[in-house]
Amino acid sequence: LISILIWKKLTQRNPWNRYYSLPGPGQHVFGVFSNMLAFRDLTKAIKVGDKWCAKYGPVYNVNFGFWSGTCLNSPEYVQKLFSPADAENDKGRLYDNMRPFLKDGLLLSKGDKWRFRRKLLTKHMFSFKTLMSYMSIFNEEADSFVKEIGEVFSDGKEKEVEHIVMTSSLNVITKAALGKSVAALESKEPGDVSFHECVNRSKEITGFRAGSPWLILDFLWRLHPKFKEQDFIAKMITKHTMKALVDDENEGKQTLGIKKDMYLIGKLILKGYETTGSSLHFLLFFLALNPQIQEKCREEIDSIFDDESLAPSGNLLYAALSKLKYLEMCVHETTRLLPVAFFNMRRLAAPLKLEEDLIIPQGTHVGIFLPGIHKNPKYFPEPEQFLPERWLDEEVNRRRHPNCFIPFSGGPRKCIGQKFGMMEMLTLTAKLLRHFKIETRDKLEDVIFLPHVTLTPQKPMKFVFKSRHQ
Repeated sequence: LISILIWKKLTQRNPWNRYYSLPGPGQHVFGVFSNMLAFRDLTKAIKVGDKWCAKYGPVYNVNFGFWSGTCLNSPEYVQKLFSPADAENDKGRLYDNMRPFLKDGLLLSKGDKWRFRRKLLTKHMFSFKTLMSYMSIFNEEADSFVKEIGEVFSDGKEKEVEHIVMTSSLNVITKAALGKSVAALESKEPGDVSFHECVNRSKEITGFRAGSPWLILDFLWRLHPKFKEQDFIAKMITKHTMKALVDDENEGKQTLGIKKDMYLIGKLILKGYETTGSSLHFLLFFLALNPQIQEKCREEIDSIFDDESLAPSGNLLYAALSKLKYLEMCVHETTRLLPVAFFNMRRLAAPLKLEEDLIIPQGTHVGIFLPGIHKNPKYFPEPEQFLPERWLDEEVNRRRHPNCFIPFSGGPRKCIGQKFGMMEMLTLTAKLLRHFKIETRDKLEDVIFLPHVTLTPQKPMKFVFKSRHQ
């Protein structure tokens, strides 16, 4: 009888047993070191992520020694993570690397603090009425964007456009959040660096530390030369933002409560501008690579601008953006293939039940590698191809799992600025295509993307902008 009871106990399905037997890379005596080395070369890191997703299926474990985690590679499992309980999870160890720059803002906070800040931001910046009021900012910055493109590319030579795109995106978010352009925002004392440079260097520092798992240990990180650089850049970001607040006080302006929360402002400017600007940069690249698709967008755009009820005096109204259906499909396809925020992570505040016999323990780091989700052929046939028409059939879109496309994350922590970013991209791209044809000699397969917090080209792509009015 005792033998039977022992046998039944040993063979009983224990939900924890299956979790610890999940597949994953480096499950051998030297596996920790092979996993660490796989990400040592950041130029290959994205391809490593693609390889692991293709090889290990819907859920797998990864061990980096100092920390380990579980990757969800299935929309069904992602949906379980993006439940209402996700508000209680924190963002995990990798995001801790961003804390010197973003502090404890909306991105990194959790629970009641996160709910309060989300509510505050929604009320002051992202309500429907407030979003409509930003159309004047979008149109104004789009005109400046088009003008600068015309001046810089007037010689017909192939050049980088990244800096112009990112500066325009930065101007949009600083005007919306602080009522000032980036030129008015930045401190110009000797030794200072620009806000744009601060963001680039903060991304590089965070990506470097994330790619060196042993530097997760704070005492080792503090000995590294980049720690001093991190401290300098974090102070510069605060200095630039504080300048705008002090200027407002000196000018006798009433400062909104939202402006006094440095954490919120840091999150908005750093994350809002960089993700939207990079997505716009990638969109222009795909349009340059696909001239027929670009021309189809242009025909749609021309029809909108020719309608005075939608674009009086050449300025797009909010209602006009909903008419740019094909251009919006191009944005979707861009963010599917090149999701700027390519990796999401959570540290579980409670066990996560994926199946009856598969429960991820509390405290586990859970990651989502978006390219693996977005290129699942079950939901996206020919997943590597840029095909905006795949978004045309509304019935097909309804049948897709809601979490097979998550460029702005999902659940209660879904990106609060998603609508803002889409409006900005549509307005700037529409006005640009109204005036220019975009060309490039670069090829997508030759571009190397680095995991610098957000997806970042190792070398900026080069473009030619040809005026339509020559």
